[in-house]
Amino acid sequence: MSGHRVLILGARRRKQGLGEFIARCFHEQGAEICGIVGTSSHSVKDTARHLKQQYDISTQGYTDLKSAIENANPTIVVIASPTGVHHQHLEIVAASGISCLCEKPLFWDDGQPVDPNEVERLVDPFCGDGQLLQLVTQWPETLDEYYSLYPEVKGQPVERFEMLMGPAASGINMVIDSLPHVLSMVHCLTGIGEVQNPRAVTKNPEQLRISFEYRHGAGCLEVVVELVQTPQSPRPAGYAINGHAVRRSIQLPEYQMKFTGESGKEALLEDPLKKRIRNFLGDFERGQPTDKKQMIASMIDLKNIVENLQV
Repeated sequence: MSGHRVLILGARRRKQGLGEFIARCFHEQGAEICGIVGTSSHSVKDTARHLKQQYDISTQGYTDLKSAIENANPTIVVIASPTGVHHQHLEIVAASGISCLCEKPLFWDDGQPVDPNEVERLVDPFCGDGQLLQLVTQWPETLDEYYSLYPEVKGQPVERFEMLMGPAASGINMVIDSLPHVLSMVHCLTGIGEVQNPRAVTKNPEQLRISFEYRHGAGCLEVVVELVQTPQSPRPAGYAINGHAVRRSIQLPEYQMKFTGESGKEALLEDPLKKRIRNFLGDFERGQPTDKKQMIASMIDLKNIVENLQV
């Protein structure tokens, strides 16, 4: 894959962001990182220097998204900026006619309820010919390795899904950060449905257990989520389908990931972020349209969970 020009907002990992790793993945796929956008000239210079030293990525820095689009002429914009500014960035990218890969959630304005009509208004411009909008939700990319450990699960009706995650945030912010990953797995396993009866089973600032039902066309999926605040990487993670569980581990410094099943059997994991970027580029090249229903569902389902938890 070549010829892609990628502009990235938030290309430096300050705390837990994926911006620099997304830049590396696009670079490894042969794309040109034609620009990065930050909050100040100092920050973009520092980020550009880091990307050059760490990944041999040479790029230009900007402090204004509109100017960056006009001057860098990207074919793809990556939004890895803080969630609170996604909304304004998405509007600018949509108006430019450029495709976009956006960190999850699509947007979230603290203290403001999510309006389904506003979500649709924001997604609609990306539904024209040649413009693609997707989220950085990479956990579905691990299902091939999961099924290699549990081939008997593939094709079965899915009745229960459990997931463990270790977000850096605490309280309600850990829900906003982690649940888009959970919902991406739910959507992949069942299709689009409706969240019902979301509740916090146990809760404290560092640990939260959530359950809800997901009503879909083929029935109802029971979902249980365990969130454990983990400020530093590597963070705990894993999931179970119909009671068959895997735990993810990461071998440092080479960052080799693997799944371990209940019997102790292991499966090496290709970095799911790399697969996510590769699949996004494949969809982009094939002219795959934006999945409007899934983009809207990802926000509406998250809204219904967050607004009913009272954490």
